[in-house]
Amino acid sequence: MLKNTIYLSMIALLTTACSGSNKFSPAPEMSGKEIFASACVECHKPVGESVMEISADMKDADKIANQVLGGSLMMPSFPNIQGESARKLAKYVVENSKTKMN
Repeated sequence: MLKNTIYLSMIALLTTACSGSNKFSPAPEMSGKEIFASACVECHKPVGESVMEISADMKDADKIANQVLGGSLMMPSFPNIQGESARKLAKYVVENSKTKMN
């Protein structure tokens, strides 16, 4: 019973930490790498030399920018990462991510 309680508590903590809305606002001069380090690393840990691992269909800057803005079930939305900042972040993620092998 205690094992189940601990397990469920860990699941709740993880899903709460990486969902909802994040109010981070990047400074205009921040690079994509700096935005990623400030806003994304909490949930997206580096995979070897890559910043993260993404599916082939997500290896598209527009899709990444939309995902950042809108979030998903397990990812918070970042309503303040828009325009040039979103473009720089998405470009950085696409250029520095490993493609998942299905």
